[in-house]
Formats: sequence, structure tokens, C-alpha cells
Amino acid sequence: MGRTQLAQMYFPYIQPQSAWQKLRSLLTDDPDLAHLAQLRRRTFLPAEIHLIFQRLGQP
Repeated sequence: MGRTQLAQMYFPYIQPQSAWQKLRSLLTDDPDLAHLAQLRRRTFLPAEIHLIFQRLGQP
């Protein structure tokens, strides 16, 4: 799943780029997820999405 697509699931009422910035901020604030905010990839693996859902809850 694309990072912007995932971000828009959490923040559906704001622009895609702003949604990604807010999600990246949430990821950075959580020590277990901080490494995901630094990835160069534009997509998350299913295991990474599962981890995000566990820590942040379902969107």
C-alpha cells in the first residue's frame, strides 16, 4: 500500500501531502514505528501496515 494512500485513510479530509506529513509525524513520535518514517520507499509492506495498525489503531 502506498504511504500517501495509507495516510489518507487516517486523515481523509486533508490534502494527500499534508496527510502524509501528519502520518509521518505520528510514526516519528512512536519509537517502534520511527524507522518506517525514514524509509525511502513509497510503499509499506503488509507486515509494516499490520504493525502500524497495531500501534495506531485501525483508520
